[in-house]
Amino acid sequence: MRKIISILAVLILVVSSIFAYSLDKILLKDFNTVMTLAKYEGKGAIIVFSDSNCAYCKKLKVETLVDKKVQQLLANNFIIGEIYPTDEKANFNGKIYSYRDLFSGFGIRGTPTLVFFQSNGKPITYLPGYVGPTDFQTILRYIAKKEYAHKVSFKEFAQTHDTFMGTPTVLEISTEMGKYILAHDPMALKIDKTPSKDADHYTRYVVEGKNAKSIANDMMKSGFYSVFVVR
Repeated sequence: MRKIISILAVLILVVSSIFAYSLDKILLKDFNTVMTLAKYEGKGAIIVFSDSNCAYCKKLKVETLVDKKVQQLLANNFIIGEIYPTDEKANFNGKIYSYRDLFSGFGIRGTPTLVFFQSNGKPITYLPGYVGPTDFQTILRYIAKKEYAHKVSFKEFAQTHDTFMGTPTVLEISTEMGKYILAHDPMALKIDKTPSKDADHYTRYVVEGKNAKSIANDMMKSGFYSVFVVR
């Protein structure tokens, strides 16, 4: 019995080192939700153009998107979602398109293809094909730090071995924005007091109450990354 318990303990440690969250907390399934959350939370957006019969799409999800550091980088800097070529509707740049239209409009020739957007919905770049967790971490850091805007080539950046995980940020939001975030972002949590220092620093905290700003400032000092103060 002790041997079995020891084996289980090792397995738990191995699994916990691979991923921090279940995939459905990280990877959303609705284009409009991704873009709205990115706007409200001031984060970049990533849309994974996928197909149910695509082996490399599945590989991306079971190998790359479950990597712990990948998940933490996504939690701090991006809202990510996956769409398929269906007739489901998306609102992009004030116009209504089907997901099938988006595949055509973005010139998707193979899956998976990842399209990166600024928080305002402006496309940045795209990444065709599968990429492993280590390389994806580098890509996320490059885009999150906006190195492309500083005219730094990706090849040059990849040689720096950067360890950036995100910039701790306090963002003031309206009551309606807070309600939307809590209803649609699986990574969001509502609080009205300062969490303990050993609480998850990668959760997106929505802070309410008369002491919200003070709580948010305390959280920044403790290294929490995403704090939204409801005005």
